[in-house]
Amino acid sequence: MTSKLASRIERTLQQQLAEGCAAKVFPGASASIAFWGGGEWNYVEEVAGLRAEGSSSVTADTFYDLASLTKPWVAIAALRLHQAGVFDLGEPVEKLIPEAQGLPVGERSWEEVFSHRSGLEAWVPFYERLPDEPGTERAREWILAQLLPHWDEGTVGTAVYSDLGYILAGLAMSRAAGKPLNEIVAARVALGLGVQDSVFFGASRVEQTWKTRCAPTGWSPWRGRALTGEVHDDNCAALGGVAGHAGMFGLSKSVARFGAACVAAWHGRRGAEEEALVRHATASRPGGTHRLGWDGKAEAGSSAGTSIDADAFGHLGFTGTSLWCDPRRQLVMVLLTNRVAVSGDNAAIRRFRPEFHEAIVRAFDGA
Repeated sequence: MTSKLASRIERTLQQQLAEGCAAKVFPGASASIAFWGGGEWNYVEEVAGLRAEGSSSVTADTFYDLASLTKPWVAIAALRLHQAGVFDLGEPVEKLIPEAQGLPVGERSWEEVFSHRSGLEAWVPFYERLPDEPGTERAREWILAQLLPHWDEGTVGTAVYSDLGYILAGLAMSRAAGKPLNEIVAARVALGLGVQDSVFFGASRVEQTWKTRCAPTGWSPWRGRALTGEVHDDNCAALGGVAGHAGMFGLSKSVARFGAACVAAWHGRRGAEEEALVRHATASRPGGTHRLGWDGKAEAGSSAGTSIDADAFGHLGFTGTSLWCDPRRQLVMVLLTNRVAVSGDNAAIRRFRPEFHEAIVRAFDGA
């Protein structure tokens, strides 16, 4: 039964990825599906297309810029810091960020920040006015000072997806733990899954050979160069390539292992603490579909398609990446692409994503 299901998913993946390449949704892609069967996780991997036009073929060891798929990893790391008594999600922002004292956002909790309900605005191009060299402490301090006033009282308690919130959260986690954010995520999440060398903050890597296996993400006007193995998000680059909202690179199967671990924890197979952690992170909240580090299924127009379960949780990345987990089916779907390599305003992924996820769910169900 397991082998038949794997074959059915494999055929569906091949068809979907081929169609995406042919329609120029992306130059190439790497996808991994994980499903529970026979008392273990089973993985189906497929690749298609080229790393970029005129480049070499995508392989299973092609790294992709995960973009905002960074956020669930950072959120899970924050929850583990909370469980360890290092970072209190219930405390007001101003306790760890004294620069926020006297500002409205300083009174909001980290729980609100991580679930996109703190009132912080969605996005501001700080990099355009950066007064110092990217990645310096002065640059980070300047961005923090600029970020804090970008707050809207009318959106508190309502889900407004905010990169600013996760930039702030990443800086706070580093202060609380006394370590760089990349070390926190590696130690608290990646190491336990054995994927520390296949999912990581690219800017934190000393050895550079992994970049030869990386899919390009196109031209950065601000940096004046084509990007391969450098984070696509310019605000993240201004922060030095390590931030709470972006900066991680990975292989599709390793991202699927992360999703599978979250689903296993949701079912209680990784201990009571992990079950409590994941259940809290993925629980629905008033005011929108965003959860703590994750998004949920929208009533209409979900990127996860229509057939996925209402308890599903997932996330998207601007570069053309997605991770969706259906805990009821015990199904994890990872799609990594560099759709921005086609063009920065290539929006074809918006149509492709729900069709892709719907096709996989239907294949899983035997439809």
